[in-house]
Order: sequence, then C-alpha cells, then structure tokens
Amino acid sequence: MQELTLYGSLVSKNSYCIVFDTIISEMASDFSNNRPWNRRNSPKTAINKFLKKEDKFIVDKSIDNKLLISMAPGGFLKKVK
Repeated sequence: MQELTLYGSLVSKNSYCIVFDTIISEMASDFSNNRPWNRRNSPKTAINKFLKKEDKFIVDKSIDNKLLISMAPGGFLKKVK
C-alpha cells in the first residue's frame, strides 16, 4: 500500500502503475504457507485499499482481457485524473 501511494504520485495522467503478483489472491490458501504474505495480505488487497482512497486511478481490465496468462491480473492501474 505504501509503495502504491509513493509510486502513484510519480505516474502521469494516462500512464500506468503496474502491480505484479496480484495472482497470489487467486492461489490456493495453502500456497502462502511459510511466507510473509497471504490471500488477505497481498498486492491485490493493497490495490483494493489504494483505490478506496485514491480516485485518480482505475483498473484497466482491457489489458487483462488481452493476456492469456498474467502474474498481474487486475494490476494494471491507469491514472485517469
């Protein structure tokens, strides 16, 4: 979340902040065993919190629709304001 806030301020309008590893939230619950993150504490949850506070970005789902496989589903944040 802190990284999104910091990097988001550097992104210009109509450009992207891309967040990778959002796939973690879609992995099996035991995938995160012995790791410092899990499905409830992941890049995807950071995006959700960030977007609740920040109205200058949207998730550009059109990019996800073009990809066959991605480690960043829902992670293409486009700055619109």
